[in-house]
Amino acid sequence: MGSIDWYDKALAYKENYVEVLKGLLAIPSVYDESSKTDKMPFGEQIDKALRYMLNTGERDSFVTKYVDGYAGHIEYGQGSGLVGVLGHLDVVPADGEWTFGAFTPTLTEGRLFGRGTLDDKGPVVAAYFAMKLLKDSGYEPKKRIRLIMGTDEERDWQCMEHYFKYEEMPDTGFTPDADFPLIYAEKGIIDGYISLPPATAQSDKLRLVRFHGGKALNMVPGQAEATLSGEDLTAVEQAFAAYLTAAGIDGRAEVKGNNILLSVSGKAAHGSTPEKGRNSVIVLAKFLQSLPLHGDVTDKLNWLVEKFEDYNGKGIGLGLTDDVSGPLTLNLGECKMTETDAWSIGVNIRYPVTAAYDTVKENLLNELAEAGAGFKQSSHLASLYVEKDDPLVETLVDVYRRQTGDATDILAIGGGTYARAMKKGVAFGPLFPGAPDSAHQQDEHILLDDMIRAIAIYAESLYLLTKDDHI
Repeated sequence: MGSIDWYDKALAYKENYVEVLKGLLAIPSVYDESSKTDKMPFGEQIDKALRYMLNTGERDSFVTKYVDGYAGHIEYGQGSGLVGVLGHLDVVPADGEWTFGAFTPTLTEGRLFGRGTLDDKGPVVAAYFAMKLLKDSGYEPKKRIRLIMGTDEERDWQCMEHYFKYEEMPDTGFTPDADFPLIYAEKGIIDGYISLPPATAQSDKLRLVRFHGGKALNMVPGQAEATLSGEDLTAVEQAFAAYLTAAGIDGRAEVKGNNILLSVSGKAAHGSTPEKGRNSVIVLAKFLQSLPLHGDVTDKLNWLVEKFEDYNGKGIGLGLTDDVSGPLTLNLGECKMTETDAWSIGVNIRYPVTAAYDTVKENLLNELAEAGAGFKQSSHLASLYVEKDDPLVETLVDVYRRQTGDATDILAIGGGTYARAMKKGVAFGPLFPGAPDSAHQQDEHILLDDMIRAIAIYAESLYLLTKDDHI
């Protein structure tokens, strides 16, 4: 294609990018059990988001395919080789107060706000416009370029499991769902639910009726609530107010008859970086520990704090680390308890790339057995590790460094991206070093100029990956 100013070409799509992305962001594509059907396996709004992107591709004369409501793809080019770009259109729930509304996309001062702007709708649309840039320029790749869009990344990856049962696996590719310059290693991920038996008894003076927090295992809970019933609730209310002040957190107490509802606001964050958040379940549990509850209830609260306050898993016997990807992380993403039901504790464990899955699982089960707790695993993603000198890695990193002048070293992360769904893939952007990381948080947003730069980087990368057959 000769000498190309990739950024200048990408800049020409800025208004169109914002227009298409805003339409996608306005769709609240959160998993919805109540509206799921055989044809819409993750709910009506997720299906709507998928169809929106496929319709956009059809409008621009790409080849598109809708795969049973689980996923879809947008493709162009000829040849037997296939380069994949994998992204997702589902988003995590939007907790808390948002400045502009989670699904009311708003562009102000160069920042576009809305749930999914960073994770992962904004990057998916950037990859789409990278393909459109190449296609509009008359480029004819020697391999096919396929943008594969999943719809269950934030839960169990059922979308990719179904998609690759019926569709071709890319020879190589990347996912725009992490950081620049490039992610070459991703920790293994275990999701599951720990169960503790119900309390054997409750105090006559003060009972813990309900304790709940969190909505997704891969998200640090930003909100938690507890309902107590009994005598002298004024004293509980006063103690709670003092606790909130001392801990420097927001919360409220509401007395209704013989019940008091306590709620706290922590700080939501992605489950791969629990150190960036403040777990509201732990915050509230630490207050409940101080109350005159029945001994069995207090023992369970003590166990919860002791085992899960440390986000590197040391409390539960999982203090593992390696030089490639760093320490294991443990996120308590959900907690559900009522007086009569077993306690359910949802966890997201991300273990180092050189650690053995069987060892991690065995250590966890042994620790839980000592407390009489059970564990039901809901999913496992094996770790990803692509060598630094692999041609795919070298090609993408060269593009990034040439366009940005940034020599930052490539990364290993705890996040789980679609890169590991491919035969050979890596995570590549869109977050630039030093840019705000608001994924899974209130007021999630992107820097618009960064996304235009990402379009340029993705366009050149796809060009180099498909201009001949050697990569």
